Amino acid sequence: MNKILNINLGGYAITIDDDAYEHISAYLESIRRRFSESDGRDEIMRDIESRLGEIITTGMGNRTIVMLPDVEAAIEVMGKPEDFGGEPVEKPGADKGAKKFITPAKKLFRDEQDAVIGGVCSGLAAYFGFQETVWMRIGFVALALISFGFWVPAYILLWILVPPARTAAERLAMRGETPNVENIAREIEKGAERFSKKVNEFGSNMGSSAGRNSAAVASGCLTVVGKLFLGLVIFIAISMIFGLGSAWVAGIWAFITAQPYIEYFSPLSSGATYLGFFNGFFLLGIPIVALVLWLGRTIFRYKSPAWLGSGMTILWVLNFVSLVLLVGLAFVGFRQSGSVSKTMDLSGIGSDTLSVKWAGRNVSDDHDDWFVDGDEIRIGNKRLEMDDMVRVRVRRSDSGRFEYSQTIRARGSNGEEATENAANINFEAKLEGKALLLPSGYYIKQGKKWRVQEVRITIGVPDGKYIAFDEVLSHRVHEVDYADFDDENTIWNNPGKAFRMTPQGLECSDCPRFGDRQYRGGRAFDNFILEGKFETEIIQDDDFSIEFEGPQGERDVIETIRSGDNLTLTTRGKTLNGNVRCIIRTPVFTTLVADNTGAVTIRGFDEGNAAITAKGPVRIRGFFDSNNLNLTLLGKCSVELTGNSDELTATLSDGAVLEATGWRTRRAEVTASDASQARLNVEDFAKVKSDAGSSVKITGTANIEQF
Repeated sequence: MNKILNINLGGYAITIDDDAYEHISAYLESIRRRFSESDGRDEIMRDIESRLGEIITTGMGNRTIVMLPDVEAAIEVMGKPEDFGGEPVEKPGADKGAKKFITPAKKLFRDEQDAVIGGVCSGLAAYFGFQETVWMRIGFVALALISFGFWVPAYILLWILVPPARTAAERLAMRGETPNVENIAREIEKGAERFSKKVNEFGSNMGSSAGRNSAAVASGCLTVVGKLFLGLVIFIAISMIFGLGSAWVAGIWAFITAQPYIEYFSPLSSGATYLGFFNGFFLLGIPIVALVLWLGRTIFRYKSPAWLGSGMTILWVLNFVSLVLLVGLAFVGFRQSGSVSKTMDLSGIGSDTLSVKWAGRNVSDDHDDWFVDGDEIRIGNKRLEMDDMVRVRVRRSDSGRFEYSQTIRARGSNGEEATENAANINFEAKLEGKALLLPSGYYIKQGKKWRVQEVRITIGVPDGKYIAFDEVLSHRVHEVDYADFDDENTIWNNPGKAFRMTPQGLECSDCPRFGDRQYRGGRAFDNFILEGKFETEIIQDDDFSIEFEGPQGERDVIETIRSGDNLTLTTRGKTLNGNVRCIIRTPVFTTLVADNTGAVTIRGFDEGNAAITAKGPVRIRGFFDSNNLNLTLLGKCSVELTGNSDELTATLSDGAVLEATGWRTRRAEVTASDASQARLNVEDFAKVKSDAGSSVKITGTANIEQF
């Protein structure tokens, strides 16, 4: 009857009887004596114990107690101290003349002892039997350049997925060598020699004493930096797990949801489509599992099976290659373009106006709805219907009658297939009376494929004739030659309104005109030129608008000229008999030129630079702020300012008047001549120049300089 003991052998918890325990203890003691003079004795013993524990645990099967034969079999694999000359190990119970040669299986590890970055290339070179690691590194760099950087994340994934060879046994398995006592000892002693050589080289360069101190400081700094870097890597890994996991779940849900649409949209067969999905499933899933295992190994010291990392790497690479091939096959189906065209005779329209209306939808009520980027896609009635794949162009007709033509474009693996795909869609336009009925989209029958089909319609309108689009189809009009483009008066923004074709282009016949009370929007202007006896108010607002108040006949006298950022309102010297008032709302105010016009009010702005030029008997009142305001006042004009600025420059002549005591400015420069008058409130510095007949008064705390 033997005693039963529980021991820890190289990190493996083992239940062992006393005979086996005494035998393995004597064996380890003989190994310890054998390497008593070696600097790496402790590391050799740790690796040998770990290897013994692995062999014994693996060979136990379902048994729970380690017996003497188990220990003897493990020792035979590892080798005895007296057998280190390289003789083959005898198999227990076999003929003494029979020898057992153990051929170990290679395992993929990262070689951190020969690492430039993460040891991936060194590990792969050892695994595939490369004598020089440099060729593997050159290969990775070349692949990164050829793939436009793809192999950079591939390297990072291998860095994460492939475990490092930390023990001598793992470094031996990386090269396919037997991890026995002799090889483990040799590997550790070689590592110690490499380390000693590096230390000696460092010491010879830096000096023995200074080298030791510097090495200690450098080692401490590297330890701190390493721990901070490890913390950052762990945080990034956890974030990647959540991000990839969310994308993984979303991808599965999207695939399940998209089942009814796959037969229409996938350029591949059903089997290839499902294979592509599973490729993507593994491409996202394997990095997630790898990151979880890495975190478990780093934080919780969980040791996963050695084969798991290699297996996941191979599986990921296979799925990646498969998906790349499938994507390449899919793109082939969209390589060429083709089109079919037809026209329609609209000579039967007995009206000056062509009404373009929606023909309605013919899909049954039993259908699914799927929205992609706001475009509705419907499956039902054994067909796929797509909206917003119709583009309408309106142009001037030279034939003197309405014209209609349509072109359907599609893609395919070749020109013939692309033309066939274009012909496979159903889009029927028809004429009823003076109305042209158009679908808002097209449909594809079951069994046919979607290949980016698009319908482009061109409608020609003769001079003097009209065209009107209903609310649905007005949003399909994307190309129009407008007589005077104004975003407010486009077909898009005016469904149901009639547009008349002119020699200059299309214009809205019953839309609010620029300056009408109903007119809103349009592009903004920030430079204003006013000429004529009418009042103007310029008000800060988020949107631009302009309107006139007064008798219609008087309002028609005022002409508006738009050029770039400049808006000119002028009567061209004509006299206005009534009171006309112009209200301009605009986000930005930069310059005003008021030439012999009526009263002008400016309010609500906060600008960087602004300029006002006034000529003749004009009264201007300003309630706004400006960092830098420039005033040029000529003639009997009057300007009153309330607000703030950093700098103000004013030039007055011919009896101009500036009242700016309500305007606080830090610096001012004023020039007054010919009986002009100015009053300003200046805080820091004022530079003044005036002739004998003019008057410039400065209030506030400014230092005044005459020039």
